[in-house]
Amino acid sequence: MQTLKDIPAQISRGTDSDAFEWSQYILQSPMATISHEWNWRSIIREAYGHESVYLIARQEGVVRGILPLIVVKSPILGTSLASMPFMDFGGVCADDPNIVGQLVQEARRLSREAGSATVELRQMAAIPGLPAPRQDKVTMILDLTGGEAGIWKRLPAKVRNQVRKAEKNGLSTMVGGPELLEEFYRVFVVNMRDLGSPVHAPSFFTSMASGLGAQMHVRLVREGAKTVGGLISLCFKDTVLVPWASALREYFSKCPNNLLYWHAIQDGCANGFKMFDFGRSSVGSGTYEFKRQWGAQPVPLFWHVLSDDDRQGNTIDGTSMKYRLFREIWRRLPIGVTVTIGPRIRKYLTN
Repeated sequence: MQTLKDIPAQISRGTDSDAFEWSQYILQSPMATISHEWNWRSIIREAYGHESVYLIARQEGVVRGILPLIVVKSPILGTSLASMPFMDFGGVCADDPNIVGQLVQEARRLSREAGSATVELRQMAAIPGLPAPRQDKVTMILDLTGGEAGIWKRLPAKVRNQVRKAEKNGLSTMVGGPELLEEFYRVFVVNMRDLGSPVHAPSFFTSMASGLGAQMHVRLVREGAKTVGGLISLCFKDTVLVPWASALREYFSKCPNNLLYWHAIQDGCANGFKMFDFGRSSVGSGTYEFKRQWGAQPVPLFWHVLSDDDRQGNTIDGTSMKYRLFREIWRRLPIGVTVTIGPRIRKYLTN
């Protein structure tokens, strides 16, 4: 007797008429993340001009799997189909391994059609049968189910004292939406310059605010009327994710980041979220240790890069000599120059 698993999936390219079905599917799929939201295709197109191919797998007319792909055409790095660029995860989301395989096969066919492109799949679990994924990154997740009081009690005394120090230094936070983006961005561009990394275009965040609506929040930390730090949080199902956070280095002694994150954790608990995702880090790095001190646990990220000619996609090896030299030069540039040039480079880097 033929079962549903024996029926080949019909794979099609999603159009705007498929947005509702797509959204309903990711709401019920345990594999789905914020990166699978339908509106990322318009967010990235508006900010950077990249087109997309959103694949939908159906069996007997029912959506059984999805794969959002963004076409990143770099004049230097070549073409890549990435899921999802600029985010920690994305990739294939499907009900069974057979459909996963069919979606990957179609993505590889599209990559060859695009001309020696790579396919970058950012998964929360490795896909069997594919080349070994990159595993040099983790995302750091804090369990919120114990509630605010339980989390505070488990924090090391050093972290609690740093939160109190920020308050004693007169720092305060506020949370809002797109009306706070300009203030966030002023701090963000300075921090990214100091890190030696090209900054995202402001339109990336304004488009995100428009596309994600109430799922996106901006939190600022201030000393009086001066904004000294901020973060962006994205909400999906039971998880709060913080992909971007920054503070001015001259205020580090006043612990603005500690206050930012603690207030964001408090809000997550108050609003019934179960997990707080601090975002991507390299194991053993400074950001990894900062996140771990809050009780966050590392969850591996599996980044498959598929290519017929051994290309490595549009991700950058942060340990290479060329990249270290680039960072040192970038750190010396005036802010105005990095704001002008940075987004023109950043649009092609899928990290």
